[in-house]
Amino acid sequence: MNADTFPAIVFWRPPAGTNPTVVFLPGGGHLARVAYGHPGANPRDFLDFWLRELGWGLLAISYPSDHPVFPRCYPEMTVSDWGASVTAITLGLLATCPAPSRIVVAGWSMAGRVARSVFRGLTEGGMPPIGFISLAASAPLPGLVPIFESGEPVTEAGLWDLSADEPGLPRRHANWCAELAAQSADNDRVIIPKDVYERDYRANTPLLLRGEPQFLRSRRACISLAEVTDELGTFDFGSHPLTGVIAPTRPSDARHALTDSLTWGFLNAQQVFDRQVRGGRELSALCPQLWEQLRILMLDLPRRLTRTVSGGHFFFVGERGAEATVSHLTNLATEIVSFQDEVSDILGHHPISVSDA
Repeated sequence: MNADTFPAIVFWRPPAGTNPTVVFLPGGGHLARVAYGHPGANPRDFLDFWLRELGWGLLAISYPSDHPVFPRCYPEMTVSDWGASVTAITLGLLATCPAPSRIVVAGWSMAGRVARSVFRGLTEGGMPPIGFISLAASAPLPGLVPIFESGEPVTEAGLWDLSADEPGLPRRHANWCAELAAQSADNDRVIIPKDVYERDYRANTPLLLRGEPQFLRSRRACISLAEVTDELGTFDFGSHPLTGVIAPTRPSDARHALTDSLTWGFLNAQQVFDRQVRGGRELSALCPQLWEQLRILMLDLPRRLTRTVSGGHFFFVGERGAEATVSHLTNLATEIVSFQDEVSDILGHHPISVSDA
């Protein structure tokens, strides 16, 4: 599909009745096929099967890459461009659904960078999402991912070359193959054969979607920290979605396993304070009991909105992980609404404290 000024590969299965739709966004170097599988795959190994079992819809959107379906590459694509494309596709396709605004956006890995852009775009378009679900996703905070003085390797077409094997750089493609092999071992069968993975799942990525200040080899230019934080809207806390975290457990994906709950928890706390608390009543007017409820509620926020699934970076691939992930995803969507309601209930009370009397 063509949306905004960029094309995308789109998988769209509408929900049953008024059930929600999950908008799935893939990480770097991958098509959104990781959520719905390849021809001949066991459907139970992918999120789509378990969402369909619950009557939930799935809209999985792949950004333009060097996959042969695209007539050309788009190395200039930015996070804002990505967000605008996802927004246009989502608004267009969900407009005919019985409950078009029942949307949960789920992003894997690099897709965490576009969470705020999509949330803001859909909200402005009249379809505010319930929230964002991080699947080992990198929050829109520059500096979470290492950058290299020599710059990230790029293909001749100017895309981020994720198969490059250079000294001092992560062996990303090889690591991903090892992670998938581990998921296959967990499920006692091959989930995605290596040749199928390389042909039908892997593609190289517009580098700017990475959301990091870096030297761009293809342009001989430096993207600054200030430019990136502005692009990601890092400090515009009130415009971020409330995010539920599904984190892996294995040391092969240590950063996400150890830090996602508190990294996204920071943004969640700032979002709730900016959108619901600071703009509300004078907090000193709350009675001591309600103030204590609010304080404990906020302290508990990271735990309330965090779940884990056994595995590494591909924890949601394979029957066991896919089923568990969908169970957590749907639960977190409910928990996000509940948390917001609890804050609103506390701030909506107007009791007179003992000191006021």
